[in-house]
Amino acid sequence: MNKILIMHAFAKAEQEIKNKGIIKPSLTEKATEISNYLEGETNFIIGERSLRDYRSAAQKLENDDGDIRIKQVDVISGLCSYLGYENYQDFVKRNEKPKVDRTILTETPIVKPTVESLPKKSILRNYRFYVLIGIMCILLFWLYNYTTRQRWMVWTDDHYIEVDFDAKKYDIKQLKLYKEDRIVSFKKIKVTCLTDFFHPDGSVLVWYGKNREKQLEYFTDLGLHPETGKTLKPISGYMINKHICVE
Repeated sequence: MNKILIMHAFAKAEQEIKNKGIIKPSLTEKATEISNYLEGETNFIIGERSLRDYRSAAQKLENDDGDIRIKQVDVISGLCSYLGYENYQDFVKRNEKPKVDRTILTETPIVKPTVESLPKKSILRNYRFYVLIGIMCILLFWLYNYTTRQRWMVWTDDHYIEVDFDAKKYDIKQLKLYKEDRIVSFKKIKVTCLTDFFHPDGSVLVWYGKNREKQLEYFTDLGLHPETGKTLKPISGYMINKHICVE
């Protein structure tokens, strides 16, 4: 499945670049688009040359049963996230082709009745059946596209909000892939000596990090700082005494 994963990622990168106004993006531009995403979202650095090599290997096996080997687990996870999948298992589940028992197909010939041999009522029932199946397929296709469409979010003031795709915001890395836990539980807060910094069992309730002006800011969950992209740190008694409960 790795060859399908890398080919799908390059296909999406091509569309993302076209959305920015570049009609015929080069292979290098597409690889750079993916490389920038992986570095920004997973903090894993992989050069565009390595990505192009993976794509070249995948293209050679496009009509073959073989697969390519992607050594870095972070690359596989990052590509799945880039394509909107929860994880690699989710990607495999949605893209795996169902196996067909060919022995049944060869051993049991199917004889189709002709229209002339069927009663009129039977023909009408068949037409209704096919129409119903067609409608169900259309509805299922629409539902699938609605539930798996790419969703985005941006940081505003002290929390994330869901927004439509914006090429300009994506280009300056303001646009992030939608994550429900970031929308629900990740917020910037103001703290004082009276703030509850820990659960009764001692686990952390507050994380901190510096903004671009090197000022300390506090958040309700672990993760990356929305502006700098650096990993937030759990609050400690030392930080509380030195920076918050200052006499």
